[in-house]
Amino acid sequence: MPCTPETGASEPTSDRDALHDWVLGLPWVVERPHSPGLPGVRIFGVDCAPMGVRSVWLVTGLPDSSGVAVVVPEAVGADFDLLRLAEPVAPMSAEHVLAAVCAGLDAREIERVLLEAYTSTFA
Repeated sequence: MPCTPETGASEPTSDRDALHDWVLGLPWVVERPHSPGLPGVRIFGVDCAPMGVRSVWLVTGLPDSSGVAVVVPEAVGADFDLLRLAEPVAPMSAEHVLAAVCAGLDAREIERVLLEAYTSTFA
């Protein structure tokens, strides 16, 4: 079930800054370098040596929909799609998908998606 399209939708800069601050406050979250050809795009990963986890889980600043996408296991991506929280848009390695967070979600729903994506990196 696809997200309701909202072309050109994006969150205000102050909301995006608050989101980035919140994300970087999570344990073991680091910002990854990205291509200079993608202005405004930021990539976040988990780098947890004690658990042997090093994985990208969040991309912000994308030009479509909400501008936020998460990397999650395929099953989680399918659940997000059914609940109209995020739409799988690209396959990734190790049976994961890149899922674009649906535009128009409230803060609680966005937090739900982000926390599920974050915790799934440790599974």
